[in-house]
Amino acid sequence: MPKVDQKRCPECDVSVREDRIVRHLTNAHPGKKIPKDLLGRPNGRGRSGRKGRDLGSGWSKRRLIFTGVAIAIVILVIYAIFRAPAIGPQNGKLAPDFTFTDLQGNSHSLSGYQGTPVVLWYVALFCGSCIQGSQLFAQQYYSQYHGAGVTLLEVESYNDLGQSGPSLAAFASQVGYSDQPGWILGSSSSDGTNTYNPNGYLDVYYVLNAQGTIVASGQGLSGAFGSALQQA
Repeated sequence: MPKVDQKRCPECDVSVREDRIVRHLTNAHPGKKIPKDLLGRPNGRGRSGRKGRDLGSGWSKRRLIFTGVAIAIVILVIYAIFRAPAIGPQNGKLAPDFTFTDLQGNSHSLSGYQGTPVVLWYVALFCGSCIQGSQLFAQQYYSQYHGAGVTLLEVESYNDLGQSGPSLAAFASQVGYSDQPGWILGSSSSDGTNTYNPNGYLDVYYVLNAQGTIVASGQGLSGAFGSALQQA
């Protein structure tokens, strides 16, 4: 074991280990002033004690910084989860015009339907929920929309979002579309898709009033046929 230096107590002349001299003076001679030359000893309140406090202070600062960063990250994650996803044009704005081509090859523009409430539905032809939703519309909701004078414009996102889905004609046959009045099935232009489906979602919709203003929008029209009809 390494040799520990001894030091004599200035009060009682007892030999005490150097690293315990301050403790001895405090316990054995309470009230006696500790000489300044002993205050820097390892168990004293000198350099060693200051160093400990400095380390503690630095550690506390680092903990505060780490805690602040962690809280900021949590806030950003919560914001990303709960904020409303940006789909395209905002509600309350006039719907931007665009063109699309129907199943027979005829060109249409959205502005040509102004004066009529419209539900604009962007779909992907390979999307299973879009197929099921279109079948549901044909079987349960078409008559309600037609009776209320609301037009459904169901358009394929440009180039089917780059996927190799069925043709528009095959899709129409599969879902029960037969050129019913008030239900237009077609393919969107590139500009239209970039405007209304910039993130390339499989199923997005917009509800337009008769003045062409967007009053509602969302994803998954299959579960919102009823509410969209009421909002149009």
